[in-house]
Amino acid sequence: MQVTNASVWRRFVAMGYEAFLLVGPVLLFSFVYTMVTGQTDQDAPDSTAAIAKRMGLQLLVLGILIGYFVWGWSRGKVTLPMQTLQLRVVDATTGAAATPSQALVRAVVGTASVITGLWLVVAMLRKDRQTLHDLASGTRLVYARPGPKPTAPEAA
Repeated sequence: MQVTNASVWRRFVAMGYEAFLLVGPVLLFSFVYTMVTGQTDQDAPDSTAAIAKRMGLQLLVLGILIGYFVWGWSRGKVTLPMQTLQLRVVDATTGAAATPSQALVRAVVGTASVITGLWLVVAMLRKDRQTLHDLASGTRLVYARPGPKPTAPEAA
């Protein structure tokens, strides 16, 4: 199996696939949150309670997403889009599976770099195509390209 750094295009496709898959869970958690807190459109937008409810929802969604990615990137696990695109998050120096602390740093810094677009700028400027969150967490996103399949000997 040949392992190389993931290309910017493969990273972008993985992010789009992740976003598509996470729409449902985010909507479900948002629905449950609004039912539990009694948040409605009738709340006065400037009231302290409405602001607190909105901030609570945003923090809940952020926490759930960060938790999902930490779970999916640590200890050699992969998310469905990463499995489909044959991507792995590994330690940059050893090539071993990323630790939960590395995955947490990667998720937190990655959130900010994806929202601001810095991930793309850094990846395009660097020759090795590593992103800001990879550099901050000491990880790399690699593409594990499968090698040629062994051929069976022909029967006589």
